[in-house]
Formats: sequence, structure tokens, C-alpha cells
Amino acid sequence: MIKEEFGGKIGEFEGILQKIASDIASGILSEKLLPSELLGKTENYIDGLKDLVANSEAFMLILKPERAYTIKSKSKSLTQALTTYKDILLQNTPGPMANSRLAFEQLRRALTDGSDFLFLMREVRDNPSPLIDAIITFKRASEAKSSVLSIQAKEDVEPLIKYVLTRIDDFRAALIGLEKKVDEMRQILREFQEESLKILSGKTSHQSVIAENKTEKKQLSLSNFKTEEM
Repeated sequence: MIKEEFGGKIGEFEGILQKIASDIASGILSEKLLPSELLGKTENYIDGLKDLVANSEAFMLILKPERAYTIKSKSKSLTQALTTYKDILLQNTPGPMANSRLAFEQLRRALTDGSDFLFLMREVRDNPSPLIDAIITFKRASEAKSSVLSIQAKEDVEPLIKYVLTRIDDFRAALIGLEKKVDEMRQILREFQEESLKILSGKTSHQSVIAENKTEKKQLSLSNFKTEEM
């Protein structure tokens, strides 16, 4: 099941983070290593973490879709940090040790981002969306029973079905309310746009009048000047 699979990914992810942190603490990983040496000792860890981030993101979006923005944001941030670390080590520069120092600092940042991501993973695992959790539980109950459920099985599942239906109704009501809010915002934006255009249009007209007045004054001045000459 999805929650069990996700739990396994969490364990793998945490294990790699702990291994990297342990290697840093013991001096196995150090900024004093050449870029090729540092990459050789960490490349498998980095690639493993990136794969786990991608897989875990998919699991979390299923289990808690209402946190989609946070999940995608943290996933992107951690993946970028890991990619940047590797890219720095692969750069061919005159000062390789400077690359090692820069990459090592980036690795520390990636560990911090990884800890935040691990916290999010645990949170989603322990507190999935109630509706999704109910569906998963219902699916598990269905798979555990034969295709023809016994009366007792029906009694066990019936409250769950009612709960799921209730949550679906709540979700539908929330969507309707959200649609109303969106419509209201659209109306406000439309009115704001119309008023802005009116203001800009009025300003343009006013500027045109001023320009015309200035032109007329210049013409009158020029006419007076010619009359005086004559």
C-alpha cells in the first residue's frame, strides 16, 4: 500500500542523511578533499537522495494534495541544492580546492534542506488528508475481504463509506465556495480595470486639452508678433 511504500522511502531518505552527516562529523567528508575525491565519496548518496525526493514528492501529493505548493517548493529547493553541489565539483577551474570548499558548504545547506524535507515527509505520513486516508483505508479493507463480503464485513465498512461520502460532500461544498470567491475576485478585478482605464482615459483627454491650449496660445502670440511688425 501507498503509506507503507512511502514509509520505506522515508527510512531510506533518513538513512542517507544520517550517513552523510556522520561522514562529515568523522572527517571522511571534508572540504580538504579534491573535487574528484569528494564527488567519488558522495555521488551515490546525492543521486539516491534526488531519486527519493522525486518519488516522495509523488507520494506526498497523493496523500496530502492540499499541501501541494509546500511539497513542490521544498522538493524543488532540495533537488536544486543537490544538483548545484554536484555541478560545482564537476567544474574544471584553476583552483580546485576553492571548488571543494564551495561544494562542501553547499552540501551542508543540502543537509539542512534535507532535514526540513524529512520533517515534511513524516508530517504527511502521520497526518494525510482525511478523505485520502479514508479512501486508502477503504481500499485496504476491500482487498482484505473476498469479492463477496460477509454481513459482518459490510457492517465494518458501512460507517467508512458514509464517512467518505460526507467528506466528498464537504469537499464539493468547499469547491463551490471557492468558485464563488473566484467569481467575486474576478468582478473586483474587472471593476478595477474599468475604473483604471477611465482614469487613464480622462488623464489623456486632460493632457490633450492642455496641449491644444498651449498650441492656441503660441499661435496667438505669433499672430500678435506679426501684427506688431506690420
